Amino acid sequence: MEPTLEINDRVLVLKDALTPINIESGDIVIFYSPEIPYSQDFLEEYFQALQVWNLNTSDSILNTAIIKRVVGVGGDVVNIEKDGKVFVNGKEFIVLNIEESSYFENQTYTVPVNEFFVLGDNRINSQDSRYIGTVPTRNIIGKASYVIFPFDNYKKLND
Repeated sequence: MEPTLEINDRVLVLKDALTPINIESGDIVIFYSPEIPYSQDFLEEYFQALQVWNLNTSDSILNTAIIKRVVGVGGDVVNIEKDGKVFVNGKEFIVLNIEESSYFENQTYTVPVNEFFVLGDNRINSQDSRYIGTVPTRNIIGKASYVIFPFDNYKKLND
């Protein structure tokens, strides 16, 4: 997700386990990879959602979490052109301060209902929906709202 997020950044996440959240195109989300099987354990997820700091890092389900930017939601058509430009339903999807590259092929994706198409901001080096497929709603942990650490990088996300 560079340059939006740096490797050691820590983010504050609005978790769906505590309150319903509205996820839209452009939001940065945290999710479980659709490639890694995981079973929903509502009690465990609720317990982890209440933690301010995740102290149980060795076997936490959060260790498999991925962070990316939502580009398309259910029903959207996402086109990625050879020059790296992204279009959603025919309108260009622009993220400020990221470099689009020309290492792509023309590709079109239709996002299934109740799923999300995600891309990393570092598009040239990102395992995202182009490779892992769309992300089902049930795999979404929450929406990143602020970078909270390191303190000198504190900022609001999803603006």
